[in-house]
Amino acid sequence: METFKKGTKLEFYFHMRISDEDKTAALTVFTYSQLHVYEQRLVEIRGNHGTIWQEKKICLPEGTYQLAFVATHGLQFLSDIAVDEIELEDDDDDCDRLPEKSEVQNEG
Repeated sequence: METFKKGTKLEFYFHMRISDEDKTAALTVFTYSQLHVYEQRLVEIRGNHGTIWQEKKICLPEGTYQLAFVATHGLQFLSDIAVDEIELEDDDDDCDRLPEKSEVQNEG
């Protein structure tokens, strides 16, 4: 478990090559509590994003929890989801310009 303070920014790169037939594919970041449950969905990315790595930044809510990256897809051999370069940093100024931490972003 980690204690996050106000203004902590999560930054990561993702790659999602999703088949057009795969309607269930998503990359979701949750807070994972001390009770071993997913408590809050921080961001959800859906759809085909091609073969280029893309950057995502979100501000984390205050609290003590772990981060859980959950990738789901329905067509095992036709879809690909990857995450790389996960970084945490204190950046109160940048967090003021980013979407609300609990906002769900469907992209694609």
